[in-house]
Amino acid sequence: MNFNFSGLNMPGLMNLGMVLVVSSWILFAIVHLTFASAVFKDAQLNRNRLFVLPGVWYIATLLGGVFVAAVYWIMHHSSLNTSNTKSQSDSDNSTIL
Repeated sequence: MNFNFSGLNMPGLMNLGMVLVVSSWILFAIVHLTFASAVFKDAQLNRNRLFVLPGVWYIATLLGGVFVAAVYWIMHHSSLNTSNTKSQSDSDNSTIL
């Protein structure tokens, strides 16, 4: 694709647009790296692994970002995970009595 913006005659606006695009890419990269690192560390500590190994979760979160991190959390730490609901109900019963 060939975009021709020379007719706009606004070089300052074009530079501002490039700065915004580059800064948003840097911000997205930081967010993806942060979430991928957190998911990787948690996956290493989690002994009852579901689905895949920690390295695969790291790569998936690096590519998918917050959405893949949310899927990881739902699979491993939410009440939808049956191993979490059992341990949570057992600990609740022991603290009540």
